[in-house]
Amino acid sequence: MARLWLLPGALLMLAPLLMAQDAVLPLITSPAPEDVAVSIYRATGRSADQPIARGNPQGFALISETRTITIPPGRAVVRFEGVAGNIYPETAIVEGLPAGVRERNLDADLLSPRSLYDRALGRQVTVRRTNVATGAVREVPATIRSSADGALLVSIEGGVEALKCTGQRDAILYPAIPSGLSPKPTLSIETQAERATTATIRLSYLAAGFDWQADYVVELAPDRRSASLFGWVTLASSDPTSFRGGAAVIAGRINRDAQAPRPPVARPLPLRCFPVPPPLSTLGQKLVDFHHVSAPPPPPPPPPPPMAMAARMEAQDIVVTGAKVSREDLADLKLYRLAGPVTVASQAQKQVRLIAKPRVVAALIYEARVYQGEVEDSTLILRARNTAAAGLGEPLPAGQAVVFTAAGARSVLLGQGATADKAVGEQVEIKLGAPPNVTTRIAPLAETLTTRSRRYRMIVTNANPWVVTYEARINPGDDGVRLERPSTRLTTKDGKPLWSVTVPANGTAALDYTIRDRG
Repeated sequence: MARLWLLPGALLMLAPLLMAQDAVLPLITSPAPEDVAVSIYRATGRSADQPIARGNPQGFALISETRTITIPPGRAVVRFEGVAGNIYPETAIVEGLPAGVRERNLDADLLSPRSLYDRALGRQVTVRRTNVATGAVREVPATIRSSADGALLVSIEGGVEALKCTGQRDAILYPAIPSGLSPKPTLSIETQAERATTATIRLSYLAAGFDWQADYVVELAPDRRSASLFGWVTLASSDPTSFRGGAAVIAGRINRDAQAPRPPVARPLPLRCFPVPPPLSTLGQKLVDFHHVSAPPPPPPPPPPPMAMAARMEAQDIVVTGAKVSREDLADLKLYRLAGPVTVASQAQKQVRLIAKPRVVAALIYEARVYQGEVEDSTLILRARNTAAAGLGEPLPAGQAVVFTAAGARSVLLGQGATADKAVGEQVEIKLGAPPNVTTRIAPLAETLTTRSRRYRMIVTNANPWVVTYEARINPGDDGVRLERPSTRLTTKDGKPLWSVTVPANGTAALDYTIRDRG
């Protein structure tokens, strides 16, 4: 009879086995989907300027699988192997069955050395013993007497031993795989049909441990009036299952509050030898090595935390593909569908092309925020209008952006920032930080100061050898406080006065204005 054998500290090796049929109901197993589609939603609490948590993505995915199964008449259990390990089983929907679903369960105990040992408690197994000195091998029947949480005790050769404490190399041989254990995450449902039926069904469910983000690379033209824009979509998964098929990402914010499920884990079986007294002998019996544990050892450590998983993922390469993305409207959300089959790999990241626009009308703006007579440091902003006439005209999902500019025959980094979700027609702004060569200072004009009004002069200095566009958003203050008598005409933006001016190369520009209190 073919058997399963396990070496302490070694990999689990499987041979052809007879499956144990402990279940009363007929058991039908679907080993894998024939087709699958994964739609990934972004982490709701992550802003556009925050990267994906590589080891612990906080978004989720809607996974739809197509499978063909044959259901016997009466009640039966159907096992769907290879579902997401982070599945929310309560969200599972099965469409296409000839009858309803009586119940559904997530089989969270994966096939592993530990689960095999635990399922064999009180049952007979075979221990293969190898003499490390001579290499002689013999097989001895044994019965497992303890769970995997303590010393691994077995009844063998007329006594009780703790495995790995005899000085020999021991391996446990199991007669069969217990029913219900699978090397893959498995969802099972109970069905009831009037007659045998072969059906193509669709299994859909939500799963945690996914996320995505957009990233943009912008190359500013030498004239600083246009730019090329290239966008990537990064897909991330910490799930133990890989999926290959259709893939899409969903842009927009949805209201969702859920606790991430704990994924099934293939747990190891630690074989440790603990301090023991000398061998005991009994009259009329041969010498028996009895290894006694004075106190139960602590349980094995829990599965590694997300940060440990992140360390493993940091060592993995990010896969980059050239697949194209098409956009579809999904109510108030935007769905970006990736062309062709895509592999959303287990505990990995992948990048696919989102958008490529070779010539976008853009401008660099130096902006400052002013409150009465105080000013913040200027901020360099890359601004564009999301219209077809300006070279864009596509909904842009939120994401990070890096901006380069030409410096002779090569490109240099100008800055990096982020953009929020932008619909067609909206203004796109990427803030690139504080520029060193454009400064602003405000000085009071003493000859005009009164108890109710204060007059200021704002001076902008441009130390660049080129002309710059400068904007100052002026906040007069609370209700009733007004900005009066500006030395040049102002416009408004977001309800506040806006001074927009072109500052010459290595030159200055100035604005005088009065702030008058209420009363």
